[in-house]
Amino acid sequence: MKYRNASELLPPQLLKELQKYAQGKMLYIPKIKRESWGMGTGARTLYFQRNSDIRNQFSRGVNLESLSEEYFISEDAVKKIVYKKGDDAMKSEGIDYSKYFWQNDLVRVRRAKPEDWRHNYHNLYFSEDRFFTDYEQELPWDEETRKENWENYIKANWNSDEHIIFIFESHAGEYVGGGNLHGVDERHGTFGMYVYADDERYAIAGAKLMLEYAFDERRLNNCHTGFIENDTIYQPVFVKLGFKLEGTRRQQVFHKGRYWDEHLYGLLAEEFNARKQG
Repeated sequence: MKYRNASELLPPQLLKELQKYAQGKMLYIPKIKRESWGMGTGARTLYFQRNSDIRNQFSRGVNLESLSEEYFISEDAVKKIVYKKGDDAMKSEGIDYSKYFWQNDLVRVRRAKPEDWRHNYHNLYFSEDRFFTDYEQELPWDEETRKENWENYIKANWNSDEHIIFIFESHAGEYVGGGNLHGVDERHGTFGMYVYADDERYAIAGAKLMLEYAFDERRLNNCHTGFIENDTIYQPVFVKLGFKLEGTRRQQVFHKGRYWDEHLYGLLAEEFNARKQG
C-alpha cells in the first residue's frame, strides 16, 4: 500500500483538526463500504462455481473420494459443500429466482436434507389420512426415532436417481410440502410420484415442477400411481394434473377389518406437455 502525506489530500481545516488526535502518526482510513471477501480478486465467484460443480456431480452419483481427488480438497470439505452449503450459497450469491428452473409462481423445489425431518412428520403421519397416502398406518414413534428414520431414509437415497425426495418451499422460504419420484426405470421410461401438502395449490405447483423434471429433463414417458377407494386427499390433485384412470385392482389393501380397492392412474409425457401448451 502506498502512503500519502495527509497535507496533500486533506483541506487545512480538517488536517488541523486531525493533528489534535494523531500528530505524526500513520493512519489507515477504511473505505465507507468494504467489498465482500473475494469480490476484488474474483475468488468468490471462482469458489461459488467450484462448489456448484461439486454439488451437481455429487447429485449425479459421483462419490466423495472422487470429488476430493478431482478438486484437491479433503473429503470433509466436500461433505460440507454437498450437505450444508448449497442453499446458503444460492441465497448469498443473489441468484435471480425468477429464472430458476425449480420454481414457478407459487413454490420452489429443492432436494430434501436430513434436517428436514420435522417437516415430514406432520399430523398426516398420525391420522387416518396416512392410510390413504401410503396404504399404511404409522406407528406412534417418539421424536428421536422419527428423526433417525428420516435421516437414514434421506442418506440411503442421497445418490439415487431412482428415488429422489423433494421439499416444496414458498418464495419466502417456508416449508409447504414435498414429494418424491420413485421406481424410476430409465429403460422403459416409467416412474411413480408421490406428493403431499396441506394446501392443494402447493401440492399441484410442486408436482408440476417434478413432472417437468421427469418428462423434460430425464426424458421419461409414463408416470403411474394409485389411490385407495374413497380417497379425497390426493386423488383430486392428480386428476387436476391430468392423470387418467387406467384400471382398478379389487380388494388390494387390507385396513380396519376389510379389503379396499386400489384405483390406478397414469400420465404420459405427451399428455402433460399438451396440457402445458393448451
